[in-house]
Amino acid sequence: MMRADVKRRNSEHAWVNPSTGEIINVDRAWQKSDMRIAVRRRDQALLAAAGMDGPEAHWYVVRVKDRADIAVDKSLEDANVERVMLHTEAEPKRRGGRKHQCLEPVRVPSFPGYIFVKVVSCPVTWAGLRTIAGVLGPIGGCENPSPVSEQEIVKFQARIENDPDAIAVLTNALKAGDKVSIDSGPFAGFETVVLLLKDKHRLTVETSVFGRTVPLDVDLANVTKLD
Repeated sequence: MMRADVKRRNSEHAWVNPSTGEIINVDRAWQKSDMRIAVRRRDQALLAAAGMDGPEAHWYVVRVKDRADIAVDKSLEDANVERVMLHTEAEPKRRGGRKHQCLEPVRVPSFPGYIFVKVVSCPVTWAGLRTIAGVLGPIGGCENPSPVSEQEIVKFQARIENDPDAIAVLTNALKAGDKVSIDSGPFAGFETVVLLLKDKHRLTVETSVFGRTVPLDVDLANVTKLD
C-alpha cells in the first residue's frame, strides 16, 4: 500500500512524453521556468536602468557584433536609451535584374560595429546594455569607458548624415568673432577666428599663415569651437 501511495504521489509530479516515453519531473520544469522568468525580469530592470537619463549622463561608444548594428539600434530605441547610429542612405540591391523596380533606400551604418549611447556610466548601466543581443560593451571597458563630447556627435551627424538639425546646432553655436580650431586638412590644429557664416555648410575664418593674416573657407563640420 505504501509503495502504491509513493508511486501515486510521484506520478502527480511527473509527466510522460507520449512520443518518447521520457519521464519529465514537473516540479523541476517549473523551477527552471521560474528561473528563466526571474532572469528576464532582471534583464528588463537592468535595461530600464540603462535608459535612465540624468546630469551625469555622457556619450559613449558601444561595440556591437558584426552585422548586428540595426537590430541593436532598434533594441536600444525600444528600451528608451538615447543613441546615435551614424548611417548613410544606400540603394538596395535589385533582385532578378529588374531595372524598373522602385525600392526605398536603406540605412547603411557608416561605422559598422559601433553605436553611440548617452547613459550614466555605472555597473548597472553596462550590465543592462549587455542584455541586448549583439552588444559587446563600451570602448575602454565597463570600468573605465571613454566618453565622447556631444559636440563631436553633432559634428559627425552634420558631416556624415548631412543632418539639418545637427547643422542648425552647429550654425547657431557660432557667430562672427568666435575662436575655432580646424580639425583636419592642411590647416589642422590652426586656431582661427570666425569672420562670416557663408551658408548652412561653410564659413570663412581668419588665421595667420607665414606671418600674414589670410581668410579661409572651411566646412562647418570641420571646426571645433574653442572656449
